[in-house]
Amino acid sequence: MNGLRNGAIVGFGNVAANGHLPVWRERRDFRIVAVADAAPDRRALAESLIPGVRTYASHDDLLRNERLDFVDIATPPAGHAPAILAAARAGVHVLCEKPLTTSLDEYRGVRSAVRHAGIVLHTVHNWKYSEAFLTVRQLLAEGSVGRLHTIAFDTARDGCSSSTSDNWRVQAAVAGGGILVDHGWHTFYLLLGLAEEQPSRVRATLARRRFVDAEVEDTAVCHVEFPSLAAEIRLTWAATERRTRWRLVGDDGELVIDDDHVLLEGKAARPLKRLTTALSAGSHHPEWFDGVVESFRSELDEPGLRGTNQVEAEWCLLLLNLAYASGARDSLPMEVPALSDCFDGSAQT
Repeated sequence: MNGLRNGAIVGFGNVAANGHLPVWRERRDFRIVAVADAAPDRRALAESLIPGVRTYASHDDLLRNERLDFVDIATPPAGHAPAILAAARAGVHVLCEKPLTTSLDEYRGVRSAVRHAGIVLHTVHNWKYSEAFLTVRQLLAEGSVGRLHTIAFDTARDGCSSSTSDNWRVQAAVAGGGILVDHGWHTFYLLLGLAEEQPSRVRATLARRRFVDAEVEDTAVCHVEFPSLAAEIRLTWAATERRTRWRLVGDDGELVIDDDHVLLEGKAARPLKRLTTALSAGSHHPEWFDGVVESFRSELDEPGLRGTNQVEAEWCLLLLNLAYASGARDSLPMEVPALSDCFDGSAQT
């Protein structure tokens, strides 16, 4: 399909208003014509930011009254599956914030509905379009560190991101998990993109260091094994600073991204310029969202690409559930089944 696509935002919180809307307003191939949000003040904000927008208190009201090509779902995680299922019933394509879902059983229902409707389901994997990740991919492609064998991702935050209402990120029923859901999902798809092979084993340790009375973890250490490399993910909301650090080690050197610093050591060591934006700068990243929209458009326009992002999200969901299963079993290593066994067969975690 060529031309203008009409869409709606479901859930007009901070991410939608500050991370998604700035990009939608600049696109000439997509247009936001409606918004659904249960909170009157968020609907009022949408009306003030989007001239002529129509607002609704629920996604059901929106889908009943609007003729749409797509919806952009930016609710807290508990709202993702119900909104996707409603969109599938209406035959409307879906762009959805991460995590796609946090429950394997819930996702199986979503997967079946999406297949039956023949719509695109695309998750917002925005860190893939960050300057830092694109820089890493380029340097690895140039052979700067040789054969990659170790990856370490460290994400330190002084508390969790603020929301527009109660702190839903520490409420299990709304968030579906803690920092492993909020930040771990990002690291999973980045790892998959770097390893370019299927993971084989997952082991995780979970803790509550700051939010000790919360229903979810605020700290996680997760080990993911691949056939040719090993990865360690360290995540915490209990730090005293906000910092993101990536370390990639190969046979010939080491590449480090330390917020906005790029360091290359080893045989190809050389000074590298700093990134224009630090990885820890802000939480909404509108500068990365355009790459997400372009990927979504590609799947809409090119049938051969459809499902590419959805498979990536399935791997993230599987790794997330295996990490939680490991954490609940005193860090017992969990073997990673094939996706076909997990979502088409009977494999359980």
